[in-house]
Amino acid sequence: MRASVSVHDGIIPWIRSIADPDAVRANEHELLQWEEGKRPTLKQIAEMSKQLMVPFGYFLLTQPVAFEQDSPAFRTLGSRLKHDMSPNLRDTVGKMEAIQDWLRDEAEEVELDRCPIAAILNGQSVMEAASLLRKALHLDVDWYRSVSSDKAYDHIRSIAGKCQVFIFESGIVSDNTHRVLSLDEFRGFALYDSIVPLIFINSRDNVRAKAFTLLHELVHIAKGSDDLMRGVDEESFCNRVAAEIMVPEAELREFWAAQNLISKASSLDAVASRFRCSKSVAVHRTYSLGLISSDVRDEVLSTISNAIAKRKAGGNYYNTKAARLDHNFLNMLRASLQEGRTRYTDAFRLTGCWGSKYDKLMAQVTE
Repeated sequence: MRASVSVHDGIIPWIRSIADPDAVRANEHELLQWEEGKRPTLKQIAEMSKQLMVPFGYFLLTQPVAFEQDSPAFRTLGSRLKHDMSPNLRDTVGKMEAIQDWLRDEAEEVELDRCPIAAILNGQSVMEAASLLRKALHLDVDWYRSVSSDKAYDHIRSIAGKCQVFIFESGIVSDNTHRVLSLDEFRGFALYDSIVPLIFINSRDNVRAKAFTLLHELVHIAKGSDDLMRGVDEESFCNRVAAEIMVPEAELREFWAAQNLISKASSLDAVASRFRCSKSVAVHRTYSLGLISSDVRDEVLSTISNAIAKRKAGGNYYNTKAARLDHNFLNMLRASLQEGRTRYTDAFRLTGCWGSKYDKLMAQVTE
């Protein structure tokens, strides 16, 4: 007879809260049976541990573990605040923290100057904050006129990089295509540092939405707080500043009047096209300014929510990998290797590329 064990009260709900949401849904029937008292075998626990990507020993605990929350909260699809991270998100944050630690040490070695947008905001109004951040980024009010919709994100990423903000993106954990980063959990996060601030973007989002998320995270860097996105007021402020930069109120009102737009869904397509933003941003911006009704807002947001589909990684491995990693970081890493401050094993670990894969990756990145 195979040995079975009891799972203590409270363990299964806790594991649900920290495990990958998609994996939990796929295994909910069996988890519910265990929660109701069915005794699993050790082999079944081992398999469930693998499916949910949580340590085997968690199932054998007598009570849940309270994780210390020393990482930022995160912006999700509904701007909800998530303080309990899934294993996929937790591992991603850990990876970015390791890279930022290396950047911090390297910045000290090469005497890198302070990031020009770090902590430049302190009590300004939304309009004042948007103006200050635009000025620091060297971004014109009508910047959207000079780029196409599919290049808006790359444009903002490029100018932020010139201001010494390190920007990474991915839709999976490392190179594991089975560990997908959930948009339901987060769209992006920022790790503040006065010299080497770091932003991570969930690349499963569409390219227009990524542009707004990047602006949102840049506002957090400009506010200069280690406790990023810890409260609703902070989130709301960052959203409003990002919205003013992406879709300036004066320009939007002028465009709305000039095009004789009215409160209907088709008007939002025109706004999204004009300002190179996602339809979701267009909805929220026009509603906040009283240009559309709540009925139109709810109708369009429901359509957007239902249309969200899973995005899969693809394309050339090295091109994709190079796009995920910040190029300023890769160039600093290259220089550090050449000058003997960093070992190849550390470079392999930081990039996730080993041996010849690392050489091919670096060949994709120009100085």
